[in-house]
Amino acid sequence: MTSNTLSTSTTGALPRPVPQRTGRLLRLATQAGVIVLALLLWWFASATLPEATMPSPVETLARMGQLALTGGFWDAVGQTLLTFAAGLLICTVVGVPVGLAIGWSRIATQSTRLVFDFLRTIPPIAILPLVLLIYGPTFEMVLVVVVLGAIWPILIQSVYAARQGESLLAEMSASFRVPRRWFVTHVFFPGSLPFVMTGLRVGTTICLLLTITGELLSGAPGIGFQIQDAQLSLDTPRMYAYVLVSAVLGLLVNGGFWSAQRYLLRWHASNRKESAR
Repeated sequence: MTSNTLSTSTTGALPRPVPQRTGRLLRLATQAGVIVLALLLWWFASATLPEATMPSPVETLARMGQLALTGGFWDAVGQTLLTFAAGLLICTVVGVPVGLAIGWSRIATQSTRLVFDFLRTIPPIAILPLVLLIYGPTFEMVLVVVVLGAIWPILIQSVYAARQGESLLAEMSASFRVPRRWFVTHVFFPGSLPFVMTGLRVGTTICLLLTITGELLSGAPGIGFQIQDAQLSLDTPRMYAYVLVSAVLGLLVNGGFWSAQRYLLRWHASNRKESAR
């Protein structure tokens, strides 16, 4: 009798777990509430400030819809995405293998640390005048700026990925005479992948930011040029429409990257915890 009472009281004291579906609906409702709050703040600011300074959300969205029906809008978006994709591809193809190769060797890591620390502190925008002088306001100019600015987080994180390699597993593999190829494919690369994906996530965001910034400051074709042209033409709704398009592109790029990361790291403990929530 006493044991049954104790077990019943103990069980009743435990909090009931929140259903997974309820938790997801709660997160979606919270995100929707934040978006509504941001739109209300935007509307309040547009009603307070002069119309030439900040248009209302309705006016901006209406102008975006008008632009979406024109070919120039999609040409600008396509040019920006092309530059972004090319820059990210170059940074990945160059940064990941070079970083892993340098991180594999302690001597190479120590020899290149000072050079990397010096080069990655140079702002990419600081070299824009030189690159603009060489290439002019072209696709190649923006691409050079993007690569020089976005490759460093990918490269440095790849070096860390190789350096953090499981030393105990490496020693055990050597003790048991595990073939090096098997060790690289089954231990080294899977262990390095989470660190590499972190660098790629940071590099992806930097690539998109530098692409639009380079187009904005140099006059190269793309969304950045459209923002600059709208500003010079005093067409504030069009300028805010393209700024909003840039934000939407950022959300889509980040969402696509997170989906790819969950798929590639579906075996990782962090993804299992996230899916269990």
